Amino acid sequence: MKTIVKVILPVLAFTLASAAAVSTNGAKIKESKKTVLITGFIQNPNPSNCLSVSVDCTTVNTGQSCMSSEATPRQVWRKNAANACVDNLFKVI
Repeated sequence: MKTIVKVILPVLAFTLASAAAVSTNGAKIKESKKTVLITGFIQNPNPSNCLSVSVDCTTVNTGQSCMSSEATPRQVWRKNAANACVDNLFKVI
């Protein structure tokens, strides 16, 4: 009986520890995929005159341009060093 307890108890402890580690890692991955609203800019009507908008976009190229959530969507940009809204923002996928 003592031999069975000595063998089963460590195996059970290892199994529980492994399950806890896997579930914690899954929560961290899910948390890291959350997006954050950033300030983007709409050209109004040219790149030197920009209107700020809050958008869920990224600077990482996903192949799809970031668009505003207006009735008629317009492309959203970020400002460059010259304070013109010409740098691309991309849709979060």
